[in-house]
Amino acid sequence: MTLRADRPPSRAALVVAGAIVAACVGLFLLIAEDVLDGGGLISHDQAVLTWFVDQRSEWLITAARWVSTIGGFASLFIAGGLLGLWLFWSRRAAPGLAAAPLLSLLLGGAASAGTKALFGRERPPVTLHATTVGLASFPSAHAADAAAFFIAAALVLSLTVARRSTVKLLLIIGGAALAGLVGLSRLVLAVHWLSDVVAGWALGTAIATAAVMTAWLTQHRPPDDP
Repeated sequence: MTLRADRPPSRAALVVAGAIVAACVGLFLLIAEDVLDGGGLISHDQAVLTWFVDQRSEWLITAARWVSTIGGFASLFIAGGLLGLWLFWSRRAAPGLAAAPLLSLLLGGAASAGTKALFGRERPPVTLHATTVGLASFPSAHAADAAAFFIAAALVLSLTVARRSTVKLLLIIGGAALAGLVGLSRLVLAVHWLSDVVAGWALGTAIATAAVMTAWLTQHRPPDDP
């Protein structure tokens, strides 16, 4: 399956992207249902959080705070703007693809904020928190924002900058790993349940994949007849 922005997406690429979006949306909806009825993944939240709290140390808490700050919306917004400008001005990407990581972040932030307001889930006990937080718990905005940005950025760089398949794969793995670290930092800081983080990852990944594929398709859309 060839991933190159100068060619339109193949049928295989569209099928894979569609499957990823569908799977992530399905996972998010399943967890949302669990939040309402208390079953499924929710039943493991307390045990997982207790394990993270028991394992953490001062240096791990400090590292988690740094990761959360770097993976927060403000930091990612700046990174997305700089990445988009570089891709556009260096002519490595068309405007749509250059803006895709930043757009994905904005959509992820809006989606997570709207879902928080809808569900209003309580966070873990404040006595366990290792940082200051606000708003509701579900889903983790940090996990959603990080997945939306890092995965979108990895996909765009794979399409526009990387040439070797191994480099493309490493970019995508790296993007997923960075999103994973940001989500795990929220568990170390005990400000989210496991289900919040997994739902955030699923939401952000779905948005990133859809945003990049839409930009890629739009770039190769035939011009309208005069």
